[in-house]
Amino acid sequence: MIKRFIPYILLLPLFFVACEHDHKEHLGDGNGSKEHAHPPPHGGMLVELGEHGSGYQLELFLHEQGFLQIYVWDTHVANLVRIESEKIEVLIPDANGTQKTLVCDAISDPITGETVGDTALFTSIQRISDQLPLKGVIPSIQILSQTYENVSFEFPGNSAEHEDDH
Repeated sequence: MIKRFIPYILLLPLFFVACEHDHKEHLGDGNGSKEHAHPPPHGGMLVELGEHGSGYQLELFLHEQGFLQIYVWDTHVANLVRIESEKIEVLIPDANGTQKTLVCDAISDPITGETVGDTALFTSIQRISDQLPLKGVIPSIQILSQTYENVSFEFPGNSAEHEDDH
């Protein structure tokens, strides 16, 4: 009867190694750094909403024409998440230190079927390339049944490959 369980017993160490690897990916190394990273699909910057693994991600991206684009992703940046908002407002300090509002409008796309009120992409109506790096706060964003408030970020812009496009 023990012979029947030998293949399973031999595989048991592999199970623990796989679990340990997965555990390290999601929880980090215990020193505050996370080994597991979700690369931004468009090469932008990710802003995590909620607890890791249970919230959503925003990808901030500098469009080649200088506009801020915001993509809404699921927690692991695997699937875009369409939301009902018609715009995302971002508060940014101006040269006088007062807050001004940067509006990012919902973008419709007939190819994907996305419409205003059912999209995962938002684009600013003004260029921001001359304001980088950009510190901002999204006062409120609702994604499905979750509302996130006072989402702050520091957006450096994008890599040099986009700067060469100008």
